[in-house]
Amino acid sequence: MEQESDVLAVKDARKFEVHCNAGDAGELCVGTDALSVKVGQRIHRDGVEEIWHSLLIHCDAAEDGSLRVKVIVCHFDWEESRQIALIQSKPNHQEGTRTLIFDLEHKDV
Repeated sequence: MEQESDVLAVKDARKFEVHCNAGDAGELCVGTDALSVKVGQRIHRDGVEEIWHSLLIHCDAAEDGSLRVKVIVCHFDWEESRQIALIQSKPNHQEGTRTLIFDLEHKDV
């Protein structure tokens, strides 16, 4: 068990990590201090095919040092994009406090 936890241990200063497998296009695995990912898909709108970015994932650090992952969905018929999840971690948390905090309330952004 100790060996497994060592594999998952952070060995540098990165705050976030992303693994992306894009099939034949390739793979990406990086650690970083901030991250923004857009996922687009082909749609047919107004007689034209286009790529619509329907999902955004934005990761950053808050002023209090907590790390935030925001999951946002977008639709061209909506006035505003909608945040569907906020996941926070407190890397320097004290034992006995929650390590991950989930807010699944939908909010216009």
